[in-house]
Amino acid sequence: MIAFSTGLTFVLAALSVTAIPTPNVGGLEVRQACSDVVVYFARGTTEPGTLGTVVGPPFQSALQSALTGKTLQFVGINYPATVDGYLAGGDAGGGKTMADSVTSTANSCPKAKIVMSGYSQGAQVTHIAANRLSAALQNRVIAVVTFGDPFRDRALPGVLQSRRKTFCAEGDLICEGQPIVLPPHLSYGADAPEAAAFVKARV
Repeated sequence: MIAFSTGLTFVLAALSVTAIPTPNVGGLEVRQACSDVVVYFARGTTEPGTLGTVVGPPFQSALQSALTGKTLQFVGINYPATVDGYLAGGDAGGGKTMADSVTSTANSCPKAKIVMSGYSQGAQVTHIAANRLSAALQNRVIAVVTFGDPFRDRALPGVLQSRRKTFCAEGDLICEGQPIVLPPHLSYGADAPEAAAFVKARV
């Protein structure tokens, strides 16, 4: 258990899964060709790299298995993922990076199916990004998938609400708006196959 100066407490667990994220520069992916499906994913607070360990790697793997015959780019958003960012309602810079990434792909790859996704603070970042997109850009996003979403009860803008899938485990206080991480908040890797099936149905 780690107590922060704010008086709020997080219970952190040691996690063993590792991932190699898609290369990016300043949070934007380096692309040489357009993929059939492009996923922009934001990791949770204090997770390593750009994909984290709890959701990013298993979701990426599940999509690779589900999207047979399709090319996939699974891109981790480069943002600090600090506790302060979570307490502020999500890192604004991360939200801008995700929105800019979606915009870039929508403009350069007109046939690409775009997915926005995030876990924990990454879900907050996903909400921030969604609210930065114009109606035309929102329409290019085929699915929004969030896990352990602190903004579970907040609607996404425009058509994105109807294209949304949110996973919130019973007993996950983060989904209740309480800044306490208990074991249910670390369980979402098990939901990766269902999340991948949701995306596949929309590709």
